[in-house]
Amino acid sequence: MGSLAPLLFPVSDLPADSRRGRSREHHAPHGEVPSLLKWTGSKRSQAERIASIAPEHDRYFEPFLGGGALLFCLARPGAQGSDIYAPLVAFWKLVRDEPEHLIQDYTTQWKALQDDLPGYFYVVRERFNNTQKPEDLNFLMRTCVNGIVRFSKSGQFNNSFHLSRRGMIPKRFRQVVMEWTARLRGVDFRACDYAEAIAHARQGDFVYLDPPYSGNRQRYIGDLNVERLYEHLENLNRRRVKWALSFDGNRGDRDYKADVPIAVYKRVISLDSGYSAVAKVLNGPIEQVTESLYLNY
Repeated sequence: MGSLAPLLFPVSDLPADSRRGRSREHHAPHGEVPSLLKWTGSKRSQAERIASIAPEHDRYFEPFLGGGALLFCLARPGAQGSDIYAPLVAFWKLVRDEPEHLIQDYTTQWKALQDDLPGYFYVVRERFNNTQKPEDLNFLMRTCVNGIVRFSKSGQFNNSFHLSRRGMIPKRFRQVVMEWTARLRGVDFRACDYAEAIAHARQGDFVYLDPPYSGNRQRYIGDLNVERLYEHLENLNRRRVKWALSFDGNRGDRDYKADVPIAVYKRVISLDSGYSAVAKVLNGPIEQVTESLYLNY
């Protein structure tokens, strides 16, 4: 869910890090996580690699769910996915519990878009801003500019139609939904703040956090209180809960480092992430992006 491009690293190249050592890895092709919900900052391309260095655990928690890429790799009964944005959580419940309904709705909307391009997109966008239907969120994210989750100050979804994107064809959408449905059996979804979501995590559990960066005000979550985030990471440490945090980084010459307290984590890996998709959309310069993965184990 972070606002820079996704991070990726080949696990086989990971060195034996010292307590707070930093290593740099290289960008690699997309992984095998099927693209269901397009979401800004999705970790789909590197989820398998992050999952491969996840510690052994009893339960998995993903409290900034977004596109849920790592959940696809680590989901099993008892795993918990959550987000403060209720329509997003409602979407994931549909994938788990009502896949045929979701597939039929998307098929109907996809056909309507082909008949009224791009007018139907804006009909759905207005409707979603009034009703918050998860089916409409799914349609908008599949057809808006680069899957960028963008909201106005009043909380209205305001991204535009991607002129060259008519949506995934329904046959392929069905295949992807059913792959996800099979993975999500027994997974619990909750619409709540991340602090509430991880409050019951205990020793033996694993938490992966991918929050938006501090200062990002075009998201439903608002500006992230980083001091509060650090306090909750310290609390997880005291409870001996292992966690990984995708957070901060660099884009081109700009430094987005957040000064995560060194007492909170054991090591951080700086990861080359390719080029900024957001910059391309905004007709900005093509900039190399790196992100940081913080680990307390």
